Amino acid sequence: MAYGNNGQILTATEAQGKNTNSIMAGWVDRGPFPYWDTLQALPGTVLASSYNMFTIPIGQQNPLANNTVKTKLQTNMTKSGEFPPPRCLLLEALGFIFGGQPITVNSVTTWTPMFLDDIYALLYSAYIEFRIDDKIFHEGGIYLYPGGAGVQGSTTQSGQQSWNNGIPAPGYMRRYGNWSKYIAPLQQFSLNIIIPGTPPTLDANGPGLYVPIVADGLSDRSVQ
Repeated sequence: MAYGNNGQILTATEAQGKNTNSIMAGWVDRGPFPYWDTLQALPGTVLASSYNMFTIPIGQQNPLANNTVKTKLQTNMTKSGEFPPPRCLLLEALGFIFGGQPITVNSVTTWTPMFLDDIYALLYSAYIEFRIDDKIFHEGGIYLYPGGAGVQGSTTQSGQQSWNNGIPAPGYMRRYGNWSKYIAPLQQFSLNIIIPGTPPTLDANGPGLYVPIVADGLSDRSVQ
């Protein structure tokens, strides 16, 4: 609850611009909140010419992973390309994180980071277009959008190196500050990954692609 100088509850007009939960026609809980989706591809896959992210919500079949059912590990979207009211997003950052997947050899399963050549295949062959409605607000190579999360380190053990896009610290994401863009409830948005020319082929001996994509910012959620 927010109060004025005389101890009274702020009116909707007085509350505008305050760093507090929204006081509007209804009550919402406004605060930091990420939405994510995951680009996946099997080892040896010839990458597609484009991928449309944030379109397959949780609980639906994921064509990028042998039509397995998408879980909250892959996404927390509940609608395709939009947020159900009162959810919305003040988009402060976009980030791509290079993860790993399990590989089974001789009945032994180990978690394996993405191969560097597969990372390069995506990092330097693709660019993104992020639209709200039909207008592009963000575009460029994936290398411009570090994820600010993931694994970093080194080892002398062969095959255990890990790589990522940027430094695994949230402050190293490309954040937009006063130029953050607002996506209203039910407003359509899209993030397209586009690979022009001849798409590369992933290493058949690697784990394939597992790339969480994070849309980070402030979101409104209902107060119960």
